[in-house]
Amino acid sequence: MKKITLTLVSALVLILVSFTANFNKTNSTVLNDIDGTLLKSSPVIENNNGDVTVTFSVDKNVIVSKALVGNSNEIYLIENGNSNTSKTVTLDLQPVNGKVATAFNNIYESNYDVASSEALLNAANPTRRPIGVIIWE
Repeated sequence: MKKITLTLVSALVLILVSFTANFNKTNSTVLNDIDGTLLKSSPVIENNNGDVTVTFSVDKNVIVSKALVGNSNEIYLIENGNSNTSKTVTLDLQPVNGKVATAFNNIYESNYDVASSEALLNAANPTRRPIGVIIWE
């Protein structure tokens, strides 16, 4: 009876480990606090063996771009009208010294020309949220 109990406990432990262990060195982080931004869904940052991506949804007319500024992968969302449909965007993020940092910059205007000429040039420090960091060894 003791051997049967020990065998069952061992099997249960192996099952639990298989659900919780991260054998392929992947992890993900969900960024919250998207109220007041152009995001339609919370961004998900995924690290798959050092290849880091961020996936999120925005309105179909939002223009998305990114740039590495210092240590941060800055993602720029520029409002360009409203289509009432959304699109899913996946961007590659670049690591700097073993970590990946990102921040979203939202620029609200009714059309791209106004946003690019006024908001981008005159906004000294646009509201940046959500912000996230992934660190791995």
